[in-house]
Amino acid sequence: MDKYIEIIKNSYSGYWNYLKYELFDLNHWDNFFYGLIVVSLLVWLLEIVFPWRKNQPIFRKDFWLDTFYMFFNFFLLNLIVLIALSNTVAEFFNDILASIGLPITSLQLFDVDELPRWLGLTIFFIVSDFVQWNTHRLLHRVPLLWNFHKVHHSVKQMGFAAHLRYHWMEPVVYKSLLYIPLA
Repeated sequence: MDKYIEIIKNSYSGYWNYLKYELFDLNHWDNFFYGLIVVSLLVWLLEIVFPWRKNQPIFRKDFWLDTFYMFFNFFLLNLIVLIALSNTVAEFFNDILASIGLPITSLQLFDVDELPRWLGLTIFFIVSDFVQWNTHRLLHRVPLLWNFHKVHHSVKQMGFAAHLRYHWMEPVVYKSLLYIPLA
């Protein structure tokens, strides 16, 4: 049990340190936080200059709600739930497999590290895309999952951040189903 508590503590402190770095260390080109702001403002400006829906206001219905979802889902959700949950469940899953004499490596069809990098990345992309496509299908077809996914479909007026409106359980479902084939 102490091992899992340590994983949770390390997950929170590690992500918190990453988040502080993203927010306050402006001297790196790969700053995701400010990159998201710049790209979002650029796309929003393009929407204003070249509107798809001519009569839609610049500050469309739920503009600020979608902006909140954008920052919450990209940054705060990871801090609150996803990183600690993901790391702990992955370790627990691996421990269960090991306890029955079945290490995760025994479930691998092949060792991706032995493949050429381009082939490993290609396989990763195809498997990841396939699993995410099927997960999205499940979100539409399984009533319990649809209850989470319908938040994403509640958008009344589309805009640059509307696709980022989703329930916090969606990434839990996606990451859980994606872990098994890519572990």
